[in-house]
Amino acid sequence: MVENFMDHFFQQLVDSLSDALITVNQEQSIVVWNRMAETMFGYSREEIQALGLEAIIPEAYRQKHRESYHQFVRTIDSRASYTSPIRQFEALRKDGGLFPVELTHSMVKISPHEYYISAIVRDITMRKRYELMRNRLERITRHDLKNKLVIISLAARRLSSSLGKAEQAQAEKYSEIVQSESQGLIALLDSTRELILLETGEYQRKDTPFDLPALVQSKTEHLQPLAAAKEVSIVFQNRLGREVTLQADRLLLERALENLLKNAIEAEEPRRAVQVILGGSETGAPVLEISNGGKSIPEKIQKDLFTPYVTHGKKGGVGLGLYAAKLIVETIHGWHLAFRSSPGETVFRITFGSSSM
Repeated sequence: MVENFMDHFFQQLVDSLSDALITVNQEQSIVVWNRMAETMFGYSREEIQALGLEAIIPEAYRQKHRESYHQFVRTIDSRASYTSPIRQFEALRKDGGLFPVELTHSMVKISPHEYYISAIVRDITMRKRYELMRNRLERITRHDLKNKLVIISLAARRLSSSLGKAEQAQAEKYSEIVQSESQGLIALLDSTRELILLETGEYQRKDTPFDLPALVQSKTEHLQPLAAAKEVSIVFQNRLGREVTLQADRLLLERALENLLKNAIEAEEPRRAVQVILGGSETGAPVLEISNGGKSIPEKIQKDLFTPYVTHGKKGGVGLGLYAAKLIVETIHGWHLAFRSSPGETVFRITFGSSSM
């Protein structure tokens, strides 16, 4: 009776932990798998005991784990006990999702042939999200936000000093600068928040069916005034000659297209046209190409072009547009975004895939 009580007490104790507790014996069989481990990884105790520990280790790290375990076992005789420092790893859920964890493991040796290795595992997904947000906001505060506030301050000062003694046109000019930079600052803060949601996987797709050619045509028409202001035109060609219905997040796709089109307009030379061509790949998947002339993208930044804060040739650009487009096209929808650039032509190409209907 006492033994049953102790077993029940032990189970209640380990199940009350806020971290996952996993224990394996000398044969690598799982003997402890508490309630938080079930919640964290998605496996019941019976399921994980049948599958083994490697079920929660990403495939890329399994061989390294085997080698480390065997190396550890070879030193068992020289250890009475062992506790590791806290380390961070990537773990694998039952649904195939990867997530960051922090863990420490320890060993209790009963005899040279009987020992138990326990790991305390903590899901640090939220901590990583906060770190990402903090780093991004630090970057904005230190660089982008500061620069825009300086411009706003200088423009407002000049506007103030010109009122009542300078021409009205000059006052209006400085007023436009204040408005433009203020709007840019608001857009920067809004886009940063959305990017954090996209990066962390917290953004929930809002899929609806829509016609791809109609969406592209609508977006090009919407940006024609912006292009005209820069003495540039946009020419859209639908070479598919048919409707293409996508089941995807329309608003996100519109944002990605707008970023790519604005970049092309900015880079195009006056009295030239940005070409937007919707065609098909060899496999029949819809392909959208957005091309412009002008100078090529410098080779030194081409490999990092989709990295945050990398920008080229765009006045007032902060280097988040292409990064956001890459996230939207590839991470969120599973399509493909690539580019090529040479003197006189730069082409961005979206190949649509699994979200096509």
